[in-house]
Amino acid sequence: MVELVTATNSPLVTVLIPTINRAHYIIDAVRSILCQTLHDIELIVVDDGSTDNTIESLATLADPRLRVIQHEYNRGIPETRNTTLLAATGHYIAWLDSDDIARPDRLAEQVKFLNSNPAVAMVGTCAGKLRPDGSRKSGIRVPPLSPAMISAWLLFRSAFQQSSIMGRAHVLQRYTYDPAFLVCEDFDIFQRLQSDHQLANLPQVLIDRRLHPEQSIRLRQNEIQERKMALIAPALERLDIDASADDLYRHVPLGKANLDGAEVPTDFLKWAQAWLQRLNGTNARSGLIDPSSLAFTSDYFWLLACRAVAPRVGKLAAVKMMLRRPPRVLRTPAAYQWAKAAFPVYLGRGTSKLPVARSR
Repeated sequence: MVELVTATNSPLVTVLIPTINRAHYIIDAVRSILCQTLHDIELIVVDDGSTDNTIESLATLADPRLRVIQHEYNRGIPETRNTTLLAATGHYIAWLDSDDIARPDRLAEQVKFLNSNPAVAMVGTCAGKLRPDGSRKSGIRVPPLSPAMISAWLLFRSAFQQSSIMGRAHVLQRYTYDPAFLVCEDFDIFQRLQSDHQLANLPQVLIDRRLHPEQSIRLRQNEIQERKMALIAPALERLDIDASADDLYRHVPLGKANLDGAEVPTDFLKWAQAWLQRLNGTNARSGLIDPSSLAFTSDYFWLLACRAVAPRVGKLAAVKMMLRRPPRVLRTPAAYQWAKAAFPVYLGRGTSKLPVARSR
């Protein structure tokens, strides 16, 4: 391991960027951190054995807050994340992927929240979207916001944008990434953190995710399916659900926004209706998850499943199935609280200024 640049000591926030072969994106990511309104930071970039000119590009940036650590060979994303995590010296730790960017007040807003909410160990944010060239793309990702809603969401999928999270260093550094999860390593961490701590998301767009064909989520669907099954099975067991292999195989695509790339059988909606009823019924007896939050989360994924399956089974058939389990949407307290915070974000009132895309 080679460390190329030395930074100042004991910053308020350490920002961590793992990267490999992202020379065409990494400078945008790094500059978005170095131009934050909060200046008391260190930025650690760990290059996991890039074969392009990532290192040469980083060497053009002269800022004492930047540290670059270079793996001499490719170790994989979990070990790269662990290298950055253990090198951090800040009071808070924040993550950013090397193909994404942070909006200028991201760090300041998250520090303000964590300072005001000592019971919360980690906080994420909403996310905007970018095209590969860095230009703005329509659409906003609004995650579950409250700790209770996040607990329910993690039964189905990740509740955070990895690029948006910030947490207390003394907590995050106790949760290292598992080398067994070459994909879904963040989902694994979020589940483990949630079992011990309160987690939250801010109703503000403070980062932008770059959507491009090189993302692992687009290239490793089969591996992602298998790893998610491995993570969700014990979560369902804690809920006292004895899930069959077929249930687990179907449950994973139920947590996807569009079922894209998923092999969905023709009876998927019929199964999902019974499955969600079973989850909520079992939870009502155990009380493991806030019932209101699980009810809203179930409705959310039920509506997405009906919409996604409609082109395959026909819109009329999908609508008929949806009406057999009418979504309660705003009928639960959790749903009302989420909507109250989320709608202003969708209307553009919970965003921060988007930096102008760098010309290439």
